[in-house]
Amino acid sequence: MSETRSTGSLRAEGSLDGVDAAALRARLEQLAGDPAPIVTAHDGALYLELHPGIEPARIVAQGRGVSFEARTAGAGPGYHAHLVSLLDALPVRWERVEDASGYYADRTRARLEDYCLDWLGATAAQVLELLDDGATKLGLGLPEGHRYRHDEPVATILGPRSEAWLRAVRADASAGVDAFVWWGEGQDAGYFRGLALAEMWTEVRWRPPLDDAERARLDRVATWVERAHGLDPSIDLPWPEQAELLGYLEEESLRATRARMKAEALGRDPRVGYRRHPVRARLSGGWSLEIDGALAERWDERGTWVAWDESRSIWFTSLSVSGPDGRPSASTEATLAELPALTSDEVLELEAGPLRGIAAFHEEEVEGAPVYRLEAQAAQGPEAALGTLVFVEPSDRQWALETWGSLYWQG
Repeated sequence: MSETRSTGSLRAEGSLDGVDAAALRARLEQLAGDPAPIVTAHDGALYLELHPGIEPARIVAQGRGVSFEARTAGAGPGYHAHLVSLLDALPVRWERVEDASGYYADRTRARLEDYCLDWLGATAAQVLELLDDGATKLGLGLPEGHRYRHDEPVATILGPRSEAWLRAVRADASAGVDAFVWWGEGQDAGYFRGLALAEMWTEVRWRPPLDDAERARLDRVATWVERAHGLDPSIDLPWPEQAELLGYLEEESLRATRARMKAEALGRDPRVGYRRHPVRARLSGGWSLEIDGALAERWDERGTWVAWDESRSIWFTSLSVSGPDGRPSASTEATLAELPALTSDEVLELEAGPLRGIAAFHEEEVEGAPVYRLEAQAAQGPEAALGTLVFVEPSDRQWALETWGSLYWQG
């Protein structure tokens, strides 16, 4: 599935005004909001996440100079206007601002909305051209890292969209306002609805929470639904999914009763959530793996990716193999030969196009109960992948084989 992403539509350059770079970061970390802004540092830049369904803004402070860049057209006019207000509030003298919508200069809301709709109409036309050329399963503005299964030609952060929807948007972009996660002004009902739906579609695991962090996520999403309803009781909300989440939390409350009643009145089953189906997780080194969408995921401090539930786990890492001369390994076979040997009574081979791999099953006893492990290796050219899949139910043997068999290297 290929991605169609919005172009950078708000850029600024300036100089710090009475503070240093550390104070600027502290100011960003103190910003208020629901959800609380997330500031992360990577490769000399700060990334400011203000909404889980929107690509973070990028800020670089070097010496006294500051640069800012954000993609906003695909998120909506509410997000764009919010970022302009943020630029106004930061301790920076902005000397040059490039705003493709013109909003920074004139603060005209109608012009900003037209800009976002123009972007959406043009994007719908481009997607339809790609579909006509044979493309399938396109992604529109989705966060990087995963590919989702769906039955429509294009996936958005707020769910899949049909070809009929694309054609309607190409003819009249206002028909696609439902694809923007932050259309309205400020934190209105639509804002909280967008927050909840973005998380439900891409991040919520549709099962009981495994730990406090997952429990907090479900509670946070349910609270956003409640806030949207409180601000506008007439707004369309995902009540069947809300009732499902509160059921996972085993909550008996007024909001749980309301959700159940409204879900029954709608008379439909829960349907929001890409993670009700397998997802393809993008891993390190250009590798990807198809996994159960309900698995929890994290990266540890050593760069190992881990996915798990109550009875299964996957551990993955990658590396590039060099030959004796320090150059990348000359062949897939040479790469595999450099990896630690796998020993077992049952060694299996994996072959998928140019990819080659081997795997070995092991059984051990942990606290008096059997635990099964698939140790696996794969290579394509100089790129190598190492995996360990652990499970406690013998019936999950096929799961382990199919999961490792889905390994793919794209570079």
